[in-house]
Amino acid sequence: MEMRIRSGTYSYRRLRSTGATAGTLSFTVLGPDGGGTVFRTDSSGNVTTLHAFDGVDGAVPTGIVGGSDGALYGTTAYGGQLGISALNPGTGVIYRIDAAAHLTVLFVFPGAERGYRPGPLMQGLDGALYGTAVGGSSLYATFPGIVYRFDPATRDYRILHTFVISDGRDPTGKLFQARDGFFYGTTNQGGPWNSGVVYKVNAVGDFAVVHAFDTNEGSEPKDGVFQASDGFFYGTLELGGYGGRIFRMDAAGNLNVLFSFGPYSSSGWRPVTNPIEARDGFLYGTTPRGGTSSSGSYGVVYRLSRSGSLSVLHSFSGPDGIAPSASLFQASDGPLYGSTVVGGAGGLGTLFQLHTNDPALLPTLEPLYVDPPSVVGGSTATGTLTLSSAAPPGGAVVSLSTDSTLTTVPATVTLPGESQKVSFAIGTRTTRKWRVARLTASYNGSQTSATLTITR
Repeated sequence: MEMRIRSGTYSYRRLRSTGATAGTLSFTVLGPDGGGTVFRTDSSGNVTTLHAFDGVDGAVPTGIVGGSDGALYGTTAYGGQLGISALNPGTGVIYRIDAAAHLTVLFVFPGAERGYRPGPLMQGLDGALYGTAVGGSSLYATFPGIVYRFDPATRDYRILHTFVISDGRDPTGKLFQARDGFFYGTTNQGGPWNSGVVYKVNAVGDFAVVHAFDTNEGSEPKDGVFQASDGFFYGTLELGGYGGRIFRMDAAGNLNVLFSFGPYSSSGWRPVTNPIEARDGFLYGTTPRGGTSSSGSYGVVYRLSRSGSLSVLHSFSGPDGIAPSASLFQASDGPLYGSTVVGGAGGLGTLFQLHTNDPALLPTLEPLYVDPPSVVGGSTATGTLTLSSAAPPGGAVVSLSTDSTLTTVPATVTLPGESQKVSFAIGTRTTRKWRVARLTASYNGSQTSATLTITR
């Protein structure tokens, strides 16, 4: 089933009703047998199941990553043994799927302090797989979490760091290898204020806390951080302010809150995944709750500029999905792809597609303002243009015109990327009697006008 929805600020397409929960074109999802599946989908929403987990080879997959060898690598939170059950769910596995969809279990987590219930993994530049898991033991708590390294060639498994509460507890999200070679991640809790931390660790286990969150900034980062093209790190906090926050951090750990979700959740609420940097320079993300749908608080897709201006591109209403809880993914064909946990025709979730190059995603013009509204001929006035949201990274070129020979305006005026307002000079000529000139600005299909009175 396919449906295209249009509503002013976005172009949204539901590809398929399903149970998908991952953020790449190869997804993981709970299956009818309870073990979960790995599947592939094309841009038309045609789904092919690559593997169904049976418990022995894992259960409840947590995400996959494309390896440098062309294979897919992933983890499951449970499974890895015969006869798994609610009382004995298994410790989880690392697996590999080749081009022919053959799955091989590379590693079964040892359990207890040595690690179990792994989160999503990533592949480092050295070819090894890096991730986090429950495990370890400290003076204050059992199993506060570990960071590990696994070499798929040698099957060598090594714990790089064990958390001790003061430096973090319950690592969450996928690690990210930054330009300095370190792997950056977050913990949900722990640190000096038990609000979570951003940390970094390298392949030999050198570890440091980069930033410890306090109660004023927010808490419970769920999805790690990523380094964008501007060199800054970005991430989200599920708690903070009224409904969570999006933050930016430099390599030294200095943090700024870019956006705080409001108390009424129309712009989204309590983010659990990070936005991604799309090729147009904006950040795109989801929240599992919030929005403006009359059907309920079912989540949103948003766009964020580097200056902190957020626009809601889509509010989920139920038939198109409920609770988008995975990061978006931009495919080689340009659109963004994502999934919802539930909702859709069968109530089991949806896959959706969002086009970032749609003109409807660009800002439009707000009313033109002229100051002063009346001048003596020969004087100068000032026009001010405002966009409905931040200009795209490449800037916004607005066309200007006037219907009077008594006024002069530039043919175009450019708003730099990420800006929302710009002023320009309006020249006038002397006149023997009052005249009213109309000034018009045009951009992206929108148009706004204002008048200037010219007196003797």
